[in-house]
Amino acid sequence: MKIHGPIKPRERWLTRALCRRYAAVVFSTLAVPALADGSTSNRTICWAFGCLVKGESEILGAWVLPESPATMAEVFGDLHNRGVEFVRCGVGPLDGAEAEFLATFKMAAMYPSIEQPLAALLDRVRPFHRPAIVMHLRAMAGDLPDGRATVAMLRFSSEDLRQKYPGMLEQWGEAVSGFHALLSLPEPYRHLVRSVDRTAIGMQERLRKAVLHHGPFEDAAQAFDFVVDWLVRADLRHMQQAEVQELARLAQVSKSGRIAPVSGGAAGAPALV
Repeated sequence: MKIHGPIKPRERWLTRALCRRYAAVVFSTLAVPALADGSTSNRTICWAFGCLVKGESEILGAWVLPESPATMAEVFGDLHNRGVEFVRCGVGPLDGAEAEFLATFKMAAMYPSIEQPLAALLDRVRPFHRPAIVMHLRAMAGDLPDGRATVAMLRFSSEDLRQKYPGMLEQWGEAVSGFHALLSLPEPYRHLVRSVDRTAIGMQERLRKAVLHHGPFEDAAQAFDFVVDWLVRADLRHMQQAEVQELARLAQVSKSGRIAPVSGGAAGAPALV
């Protein structure tokens, strides 16, 4: 990316140097409405969220994607040019771009996101039903905390789901068939990847709501600037929350006299040593 004239804070954030090694990077895409030639069309914006081996995490950047999976190679190349040499786990919808990802990060492995297809399905679900349906779908995927069901899950049987939301179980079943490699990861990698995936989808959903609240943008440039500015603020809030968690951990160590595990930047993310 060429930058002419003084570097603005947005551009500085987009081009900043990154760490060399990430344990996991989650890639997310968002359709953003923008005016073009008198009509509204969606522009696809990709953004990435990475976690270090010790648990710290950050938003890595954002990119406008033309309608071609081959352009993801530019995303991977930008990350590499900004210093990323190693990614252990790539997570997200990279259909058609796996070869480019693995060519850029030679020691990496690709895994599907559990949270992204789950969030897409829940868009069809009434808010009152969501807690029970989330637990039901996670149980199908073998992704319940500690493998336990909850009282909320008992509100719905599979037959109830088929009647209220036709096709949902079948669609989720197809997605679940691709989760085996991810759920078979050894600990603590499995827990770390799942934690980072959950943190990223939380950001994605808040960003999506902000975009919907704004409405169609004047052009693609304004849409991209809005998304980047939102991500910059989200990254700052995320780092501040991580600092609060670290202070709380240190306070616990001081009180107990014991060494507490590093909490990490993503909620619940363990340190990998």
